[in-house]
Amino acid sequence: MGFEVIARQIIMLAVIMLLGFIGVKTKYINANLKKGISQVILKFTLPLLNVTAITGQELRPDMLQNAAVIIVIELIILALMFGIGSLVSRLLHLPTATRTIHTLMTMLGNVIFLGYPLITALYGQEGLFYAIVYALVNDIVLWTIGVFLVARSGGGSTKAGLKKLLNPNTVALVAALIMLACGLRLPDILHETLASVGSMTTCLSMLFIGITLADIPLKGIYKRWSVYVNIALKMLLVPAGLALLLAQFPIDRTMLGVLILQIAMPAQSILTVVASDFGSDDRYAAEYVFITTVASLVTLPAVYWFILQII
Repeated sequence: MGFEVIARQIIMLAVIMLLGFIGVKTKYINANLKKGISQVILKFTLPLLNVTAITGQELRPDMLQNAAVIIVIELIILALMFGIGSLVSRLLHLPTATRTIHTLMTMLGNVIFLGYPLITALYGQEGLFYAIVYALVNDIVLWTIGVFLVARSGGGSTKAGLKKLLNPNTVALVAALIMLACGLRLPDILHETLASVGSMTTCLSMLFIGITLADIPLKGIYKRWSVYVNIALKMLLVPAGLALLLAQFPIDRTMLGVLILQIAMPAQSILTVVASDFGSDDRYAAEYVFITTVASLVTLPAVYWFILQII
């Protein structure tokens, strides 16, 4: 059952990506739509997805301790993966903009678009809560450190990069956290409406990647050795090693399973949109997402099988 759920989610994302790719290649749609789609994602659908996903949860006191454990472990892992990504990019002598994207792709995963539906199917609503906690930290890092680094790699100054930190997504995250802490909820009809708009983010992001891939030559994409190195590290070795280590401690097994799967997710697709918006290496980002998403058809079932064996 678990393996079928994983394959189903990944195939659905791949089909949406393929629609964008074919649409541009056959001239059914204009490749110039890419900029407009990225603006809709960054300024409308993604902020609304963040707000509604966070404020729609019911906090249980017994889950707060597990949430704190997730945050601590995740921060350690993110720092580790940032170091690994930076080291690999330097050893392979990647250009500056590509090096930044490579490092961030190594650190951050597709923990919402693929993570939410996958983990909900495998672990239910409690699992989704832990997935949201992980994604919250992931997104805070993306929309602060990530945006700053991408803006700078795209040719912006440090001052310009700092200004980019104040964006609709950081505002949405802060607002959602305040609402969650104060127990505030949107009226049901408003929440459902905004959540419907936010749910468009997944499809729009995959269409954006497909359109981006259609606009670049795919010849030689299989030679992206830097991506394959990180597939082995981020999507297999680090999750397996962490699972072995944490299984020795009396940690909630649902929380542990969610944590390991979130770490093992393929590259975060929204980084392609961010790279394009800030003039960084969106081609490398799109190729990275494409390769790791395809690879996850094998790596995610393998990690899930490993989790079942040890916890």
